[in-house]
Amino acid sequence: MGVNVSNEVILTEDLLIERLREAGLRLTLPRRAVLRALAANDEPFVSARMIMDHVHETTGRMEASTVYRILDDLARIGLVHHISLGNGRSGRWHITLDHDHEHLVCEGCGRTIEVPHTEVAPLYELFLSKYGFQTSPHHFAIVGSCEDCGPQDDHPHPRGSG
Repeated sequence: MGVNVSNEVILTEDLLIERLREAGLRLTLPRRAVLRALAANDEPFVSARMIMDHVHETTGRMEASTVYRILDDLARIGLVHHISLGNGRSGRWHITLDHDHEHLVCEGCGRTIEVPHTEVAPLYELFLSKYGFQTSPHHFAIVGSCEDCGPQDDHPHPRGSG
């Protein structure tokens, strides 16, 4: 089973294993189970709970701390990124092979809109030229409300107030 990560890259367990090894990490049984869960999921963002549930169904129990440690290892080598969803909700993990976009995440319904990196690049340049701030890594999500959900009345920054 493969998941389309971008227009050109089909994500497979084998591809994730290859990237893991290229980064110099050993393929342990727990890492393989997490990579398998990531490759098997059709969602663009997965929670650690979703990964743990998949691992439990396919290979047996794995401690939450082990899953988080593996996800942190995968983030360190750039294979996944953690996306904060705000409002105290747990974040999600996003596979970032050949990553060429950023995300807009709706706080109401969870809808995710991919924005091409080329459209966001001027923001990076502004951060550097105006504030002397170099972004790293180039990956983030902006949370707010999609057009279907509209403005949230209880949001601390109503539209137009920044």
